[in-house]
Amino acid sequence: MRNELIIWVMFGAAAVGSDFATVVVQSKGPFGAYPYDQPAAALGEPTSWIYDDDIYFASFACSLVYGAWSTDPQNERTVVTLGSGSSIVLGFDHRVADDINNPYGIDFIVFGNAALITQGLVRPDSDMGALRLSSPAAVIGEKIKVEVAQDPNGPWFGFAGGPFADNLFPTNRFAWDGDGKTWGQALDPLRPVNPNLKLSDFSGLTVAQAIELYEGSAGGTGFDLRWLAPGDFEQLRADDQTGRRWIQYIRLSHVSPLAGEIDAVSDVAACGDYQHPLPAGDVNQDCRVNLLDLAILAEHWMVCTWNCQQ
Repeated sequence: MRNELIIWVMFGAAAVGSDFATVVVQSKGPFGAYPYDQPAAALGEPTSWIYDDDIYFASFACSLVYGAWSTDPQNERTVVTLGSGSSIVLGFDHRVADDINNPYGIDFIVFGNAALITQGLVRPDSDMGALRLSSPAAVIGEKIKVEVAQDPNGPWFGFAGGPFADNLFPTNRFAWDGDGKTWGQALDPLRPVNPNLKLSDFSGLTVAQAIELYEGSAGGTGFDLRWLAPGDFEQLRADDQTGRRWIQYIRLSHVSPLAGEIDAVSDVAACGDYQHPLPAGDVNQDCRVNLLDLAILAEHWMVCTWNCQQ
């Protein structure tokens, strides 16, 4: 294990960067009234806690039945509202690659403030192991159009038929601890929800059961660059070193009759991405150099397929 660590440090040191959008490149209103008026609210990680200053005057965990709104307990804005005709362009500090190693092939995730409807009220002390979702399942959400580009001035390529942000799958920042009947460990905002799940899969489940369907993900709407129209995908330039096509900017635009919200955008994490490059000698590409790689190399030692007499 120690030798593996040394090899990782020598050849696979992680890049410095943020897994979330870091800059608002462009913005066009109208946006919402305070506290929904600042596009910068969409930078950084998705909201974890919301402070309800309207009814309960208490903190709520951001969950799939209680979306981000108002401010967090530190009085920081949680989301920006995109009104009719509005849009924002968010930028990453690195290239977001079309990476086949990403879970489900999803390359980035957009977080809004959608929520699934429950059969009872959501309170600060609600038992998510007992509170059930509506049957049939229904979501309170809007539609935000998503487009991508390699340059902040375009050309822009969109997901014409969806998916749309601020809809499925609502953000859920924590697991549910059924024994303690409280929120548990943090879930991963860099891991996408299985895109094959449908709204109907949540019908009548307890909130705790619904969270289990996320399989460790913190939710959000996932996007695979390969879902672009084939001609658009082919127009994306490939990285010289990895050969992967990439984007760095995301444009989010209002399309729904209702105003929609944006909370955050993340780059899906996986072995071999910009933060976790493959170390030299990693034959099986699992982000480790160990005896398994040596065994694979030994198995194919002295194998020759061309001009073998030289």
